[in-house]
Amino acid sequence: MSFVLEEFENLHPDDEIAFAELVQGYQSEFDRNMAEMDERADTTYVHYTFMNKVLAAAGELNIEPFAKWEVPPRGRIFDEFDEFVFALQRYLTGLKIRKSRAAKVYSVELPPTIKTQIHFFIGRIREVVEKAGLEERKKNSLYKKLNAFAADVDKARTGFDNAMLMGIDVAHLAKEFGEAIKPATDFVRSINELLGGEKAKEPEQSQLPPPEDRKRIEAPRKQIEGPKGGNFSRDLDDDIPF
Repeated sequence: MSFVLEEFENLHPDDEIAFAELVQGYQSEFDRNMAEMDERADTTYVHYTFMNKVLAAAGELNIEPFAKWEVPPRGRIFDEFDEFVFALQRYLTGLKIRKSRAAKVYSVELPPTIKTQIHFFIGRIREVVEKAGLEERKKNSLYKKLNAFAADVDKARTGFDNAMLMGIDVAHLAKEFGEAIKPATDFVRSINELLGGEKAKEPEQSQLPPPEDRKRIEAPRKQIEGPKGGNFSRDLDDDIPF
């Protein structure tokens, strides 16, 4: 029996970003449920469900900072909920900073003249592919990668991911089809030289960062006095900027 839910089909391939996407959805669900409840209603189930879903997602996606956290017994959910939410805020804030900086490291700002040159080489690659007589599946696969990279070139900063995928595809086809595709490899090399030349001009903070050393977010060691309840900070509801 297939068990694929739409909620999870289009998650980001990066586990941490996928986790942030899920948390954002769970928080929206939490807020809707809280808004629909009477002020005197018992919100235990709503709080418990949010914490349970977040920790389940963290476990499946190997989000190490939450490895020691467990869902408390229902009777103690309010004792730990605030501390859990603050830990979640701390993690997501750090994630946004790290991913935003990484996006700058693995991308480059291109001046209009370089963009024009790259688009010219993309067009030449398309011409080579069109004349090579590739089967439709392989040709369309490469065209999709070329289109994705061309769209990146027109952005404020051009990411390297689609450029790399396009280059790998061209290299593989050149190995398989030889001279028919070989001219495209020269155009890919010219594109890489343009990207590398512009990246080398950027300041050091846009170059490769040091390896990450992330620590676990410790679970609470003692109970917090008194029930908390209510809505939690809107900081979790910020858009994910990556």
